[in-house]
Amino acid sequence: MDRPEERVTWYPLAGAVLFLLVVIAASYAWVVVMFPPEKEKNEIFWYMARAAGFTAYELLAFTALLGLTSSAGVWDRWKVRRLVTQWHQFASSLVIAFLVLHLWGLHEDTTIPFPWSKLLVPFSASYRPLYTGFGALALYGLAVLLVTSYLRPHIGSRVWRTVHFLSIPVFVLVTLHGLLSGTDAASVWAAWMYVVPAALFVGVLVPRLLRRA
Repeated sequence: MDRPEERVTWYPLAGAVLFLLVVIAASYAWVVVMFPPEKEKNEIFWYMARAAGFTAYELLAFTALLGLTSSAGVWDRWKVRRLVTQWHQFASSLVIAFLVLHLWGLHEDTTIPFPWSKLLVPFSASYRPLYTGFGALALYGLAVLLVTSYLRPHIGSRVWRTVHFLSIPVFVLVTLHGLLSGTDAASVWAAWMYVVPAALFVGVLVPRLLRRA
């Protein structure tokens, strides 16, 4: 039987879906009304894709760190495990929301064509196919993690924990995707946005793996 603080509620996911629908509808209406020239539309959606991509990555790192530290019992000593679990659930739902916004921005920016078939089929894009493929694979991995989290009462904690090991390769894939395919990756500020979360992730993960070994 799961501990009460580990149970998953649907409220974070419902909130993330509502947020996603509102932002997509509002942004699309805004650019159609305010920026009818194609070039200006593309610029707005390009900024959306970049901002949503960075936000999704930072949220993913936050989610991963909360998950690792919570499962290691770090928060039990302060008796805030329930609160951290709620943060983890809400942040993971927002990761998916911002990833969809990232894909939406890429699709609507026609400077570099990204039809849905290219965005959703790994390694099929014309732009840096290997590294964009890493992002597509990570998207499916995140979807599996999210779905199995909500199915945890039905599949059991042991299966859920096994599937959750996917979070490690997913985080690695997303990091490589951002560093090697992002247009801002060469900038110092962007590099720090990847290096710092990745270093924290490795710093928390490695001791846990050593203890298990």
